Amino acid sequence: MTVKSKSLPITVQKRTKKVSMDPEGSAQLEIKDLNVFYGEKHAVKDVSLPFYKQTVTAFIGPSGCGKSTVLRCINRMNDTIPGARVTGEILVEDVNVNDLAINAINLRRHIGMVFQKPNPFAKSIFNNITLAPRLYGASKQEQEKMVEESLKKVGLWDEVNDRLHHSALDLSGGQQQRLCIARAIAMSPKILLLDEPTSALDPISTAKIEELVQELKKEFTIVIVTHNMQQAARISDYTAYFYMGDLIEWSLTDQLFTSPKRKETEDYLMGRFG
Repeated sequence: MTVKSKSLPITVQKRTKKVSMDPEGSAQLEIKDLNVFYGEKHAVKDVSLPFYKQTVTAFIGPSGCGKSTVLRCINRMNDTIPGARVTGEILVEDVNVNDLAINAINLRRHIGMVFQKPNPFAKSIFNNITLAPRLYGASKQEQEKMVEESLKKVGLWDEVNDRLHHSALDLSGGQQQRLCIARAIAMSPKILLLDEPTSALDPISTAKIEELVQELKKEFTIVIVTHNMQQAARISDYTAYFYMGDLIEWSLTDQLFTSPKRKETEDYLMGRFG
């Protein structure tokens, strides 16, 4: 469906699943009054957002607007940054995971993350996926099952099942990124965070990742940061637009790209800045 309203230069893909601004049931993940400080810098300001089960939410906005910072808060990655301070609530099924009494390592079993650049370990394909399960005491049989299931979910099993004990670094860039996604979902998390997962990939690999996201949302709640507005329009159910640390607008993707409520959003979508 080509967007006509306000002549916005974005094409929105028709949804295969009807989504609502008020889905039945409460949000699986909810951010309330989130603020992030790096020393004296106020990087994220009073952000509140819901995320609904088995949907994809895209974060868009210019570089440095706070979208990756918000994403990293969801599984407490900002804990590793000296001088970072995070206030507000991040509720996963009504549990505030921003509470420092909650162990961040255990939290990441339930919230998987994939980064911008493929980062497989310098180990075999098999050991890339089983590193975390081994630490949590998975048996050899359980590990083998996890490897097969996770590789099948990302469409890699048929490509690599005869070389599971070869180095993951021998894979192509696109294959490496799918392996990283397989590694992230091996522990069956509830939520999957993707931080610009296709920005370092070629168009063919990018298309495979986008198709994969559509399949994975049948099982996981997905949040993706992207600089590519066409990508956000193609694969997300909801889109949040950030600018200078503020959440400017959040809406169903179709609505945000065709009829944005805020002039700042329209200006960004029209390419007037950013």
